[in-house]
Amino acid sequence: MKLPDVGQLRLDLEIAFWRHGWRLPVALLALGLCLVVWLFWVPMQVASASRASEQLKRAQLEARRPVGNTAQEPPLQAFQHQLLPQAETTLQLRQIFQLAANARLTVAQVDMRRQIDAAGAYSQLQIVLPVRGDYLSIKRFCSDLLQGLQALSIDQIVLKREQPGQGPVDAQISLSVWQEPGEGSAR
Repeated sequence: MKLPDVGQLRLDLEIAFWRHGWRLPVALLALGLCLVVWLFWVPMQVASASRASEQLKRAQLEARRPVGNTAQEPPLQAFQHQLLPQAETTLQLRQIFQLAANARLTVAQVDMRRQIDAAGAYSQLQIVLPVRGDYLSIKRFCSDLLQGLQALSIDQIVLKREQPGQGPVDAQISLSVWQEPGEGSAR
């Protein structure tokens, strides 16, 4: 196939411009842009959509699969292996207070109560910890708590500030320390 001469092509375009005005170059440009979109962008979008569809199908299949092997230990036993010794409650509380001090938080009066599971499988030490400090310190403290004590959960955080956007934040953090049932309960 022989390519047209560039000079002749330019001359033909100029003649067409003089005959049809500015609409022809705009129409040719729009046609060229549509062609580029159709040849390049549309196939990329179709391929991306098909990949996303395949990933969604795989995720749905994985979600339907049973978690773990049925030959593994029951979930309650796995939970019981994570429980902290009840005899070390004082040490665990010291660790919580040390993490608060490391985060530069002031701790007010702490309320605690213990609940024992009806089956005697575990006990829950519920702690309400009022702290005061800046927001980032409270966030760091909560993160350190979750990383430092494996059998601890943060049940609720209530933040309050006297003046919006200024001053320290008062937070009431409700924690649960999950512990072994203790001496008096049967396992």
